[in-house]
Amino acid sequence: MARPRTPLSAYGAIHTLQVEPGKWRARTRYRFDDGRLRQVERFAPSEAKAKAKLREALTSIQASTATEVRRETRVSDLGERFLASKTKIAPRTLVDYTRIVRNVIVPRIGDLAVSEAGPDRLQRFLDVVAAESGPGAAKTARAVLSGMMGVAARAEAVKGNPVRELERTESSGSHGSVAIPLGDLPGILDAVRADRTLQALDMVDLVVFMAGTGVRIGEACALAWDDVDLDAGTVAVRKSKTDAGVRRIRVSSTVVAMLVSRRVAGGPNDAGQVFPTPLGRKRDPRAAARDWADARDRIGLPDRYTFHAFRKTMATLLDQAGLTARDIAEYLGHTNPALTQTVYMSKTVGGTRAADAVDGVLKR
Repeated sequence: MARPRTPLSAYGAIHTLQVEPGKWRARTRYRFDDGRLRQVERFAPSEAKAKAKLREALTSIQASTATEVRRETRVSDLGERFLASKTKIAPRTLVDYTRIVRNVIVPRIGDLAVSEAGPDRLQRFLDVVAAESGPGAAKTARAVLSGMMGVAARAEAVKGNPVRELERTESSGSHGSVAIPLGDLPGILDAVRADRTLQALDMVDLVVFMAGTGVRIGEACALAWDDVDLDAGTVAVRKSKTDAGVRRIRVSSTVVAMLVSRRVAGGPNDAGQVFPTPLGRKRDPRAAARDWADARDRIGLPDRYTFHAFRKTMATLLDQAGLTARDIAEYLGHTNPALTQTVYMSKTVGGTRAADAVDGVLKR
């Protein structure tokens, strides 16, 4: 029977030999990450000291190759490797990821080996997070944990990403965003314009634009000045998830005036974006959504008044203005008009015709 191979980053038996009086050699064979066995040896005045010196050297070698993810890698170390790999995400997103890894995941399951982080154990962990901090926190922790275990799966430390087998985290008592009553919109937009944090983040115009057009947050963040025709009063939506989402829409005079003012004001913006970050970089939709969630808490708005709520409100406005389901679907970028009718139109939200309602709300 063939002798099993030495695992990667491991070594075999240590052999010692007195090579001369007062000089001992300790030697072993270490299997490096390239798969090759190489001899490692150290010398000392005694046998015990030679062994200790060799073991110290082997520990240093193992530490230098610790970036490799293995079955025995701890979840806490996997979390740090995951964070180190996120070099191209927005700084705020990295801060959020770091908080979740170090304050939520590591304290509860950080000492587990990667091979021990199976679906059952991870599901219990998320259940605890949901019970202690709410479904939203559990959903976010699930997303970060999925990224971490994805790193382990790509390193072949686990056969597949176990997070994919977990139950989806649902928000308790919530059914997603809702259309905002038109009577509430003026006060909401007044509060948005007065919020100092949104002003500092240069998000006031972004919120007003979404309220006045109903575009998706990803579409708004991707909007470039090349997509805007101020003379015609139209906006071309190009960065959409579907072919139906690529469209040109006419916007209200209030939105046009806001865009003109924004164009004249200018500012740092190498990418030609309409709604960049204060530093002139492309705005990340997820970061914008988190900033809006924080603003809702400050302003005192319901959690269900998400960015998507503006989209549902616009669908209702267009419906009450007499547009057909097909017209509304094309305006919002839906492939299926039935989706627009069943999910987006709310007959219980009051208001006037679309154009008057949009201008009347945004001009306040």
